[in-house]
Amino acid sequence: MKIRYTLHALERMKQRKIDRTLIENCLTNSDKVEHEYDVYKCIKRINDKVLVVIYKRENKNILVITCFKSTKIQKYLK
Repeated sequence: MKIRYTLHALERMKQRKIDRTLIENCLTNSDKVEHEYDVYKCIKRINDKVLVVIYKRENKNILVITCFKSTKIQKYLK
């Protein structure tokens, strides 16, 4: 599985100080995955926050569209 990033995702990762290892960990060891149309939302709890990664699958590869952290744990992990 190869992980690619859109320019938008790379900009948001830099802006929000989210490392690629966190993204990869979320994708491989998620607490929850939601699927709507062709877009996936991967959610991983990290201490008092959740990391949310939005991505698409392209054959066997993953294209990360964006990512963010949130303190709304109940909203994302209910």
